Amino acid sequence: RPRGGLQAISDFMEANVPEDERNRASEVLVRILNGALFELAQITRERAGLAPLPQNGATQAFMTQAVLSLSDAQAYPVPLAFELRDFKQVQASVFQVARAPGKNVVYLGCALLIIGVFAMLYVRERRVWVWLAPQETGARATMALSTNRKTLDADREFAQLTTQLIGTSPHGGAS
Repeated sequence: RPRGGLQAISDFMEANVPEDERNRASEVLVRILNGALFELAQITRERAGLAPLPQNGATQAFMTQAVLSLSDAQAYPVPLAFELRDFKQVQASVFQVARAPGKNVVYLGCALLIIGVFAMLYVRERRVWVWLAPQETGARATMALSTNRKTLDADREFAQLTTQLIGTSPHGGAS
C-alpha cells in the first residue's frame, strides 16, 4: 500500500537529504505547509464573508494540528469524510438541590474509618495463650505471647504476665 502525507515526505527526505540538514529542512517544510493551509483558510473565510483568522500562536497551533490530521487521513481507510457545516453553541447551567437524609451516618462512618486506621497504626496487638494440662497433683500451665510488632518491651511484658497469672518466671525461650 503506498504511503502518503508526512510519512511519505519523511521517507523522501531520509533518502535524499543529508542527515545533518534534515531537521532544518523538515522545519521549513512544516512552516511552508502551515502557511499554505493558513492562506487557503483565509481565502475560504473571505469568500464565505467571515472575518480573517488572527495571526497568533493559537492559530499557528491549529494550523499545525490541521496539517497533522490531513497527513494522518491517509492512515484511516474510511470511505467517507464528514464536514461540519453549522454549529450553534448552547450554554446551560444545571443546579441541583438535594436532600440526603443519610449524610450524618456517612460522616460518622468516615470518622470511624479514620479512627480505625489510626488505631491500626498505633495500637499494638498482643495475644496471650494459656494452656492448662491436668497432672496428678494439680495442673500444669504453659503460656505464650504473640505480638504484631517486635518491641523491646515484649519480653518484659511476658515476664510480668507470667508472674501475675501463674506466679513463676518464664522458662525457656519467650516469644
